[in-house]
Amino acid sequence: MLGFTAGVFAQGFFQLDGNAINNGVSLYTAPGVYTFNGPFNFEVWEQNGTPSATLISTINNTSLTATMGGPLAAYALLAGNNFNQEPAPVFTFASGTISMTAAYRMPDVSPAGSVVTVAVAGWDTVDASWGVAKSSPGVLMGVLAWSQATKDYTHPPLPPAPGNMWPAQDLVLSPIPEPGTFALAGLGAAALLIFRRRK
Repeated sequence: MLGFTAGVFAQGFFQLDGNAINNGVSLYTAPGVYTFNGPFNFEVWEQNGTPSATLISTINNTSLTATMGGPLAAYALLAGNNFNQEPAPVFTFASGTISMTAAYRMPDVSPAGSVVTVAVAGWDTVDASWGVAKSSPGVLMGVLAWSQATKDYTHPPLPPAPGNMWPAQDLVLSPIPEPGTFALAGLGAAALLIFRRRK
């Protein structure tokens, strides 16, 4: 009961800002070029506990590498590793940069004000969620994770929000296979198995 009560009030905040001077949102065709001004939306995910450099690297490399599964596989790693989806962010987006006027609050950081793992999952449509966006034709998606310090915002006076520790790399938006591609791949695999059995 005490543990549950402590968890209810566990919170943390930080200043989320994708600054194109060092990092930002870029398309797979031009990493490091922050000229993308099209539609964009993203989710924020958070994992409590000591951040794992190996997990962070795996998420980031998986998102960037088609042979590892690309953005869809990277996103699956979030739910598969006890990440919590945080409230929808309020932000502005221009020329590959994410800006937030107020510090971003995560209500389930535990213990409050601890260092956690943060991940952003972005896409180049105005769809409200990753699940909806991944069905959009030609959508570009990406996931980026990092270790993030937070401060407890429940006890006044409010401390300064830590700056985000976004790594020195881009949130790269890459194409994902169309749903029909998965179906064709499945049919091809089934045909190959049947062909081999007949031999």
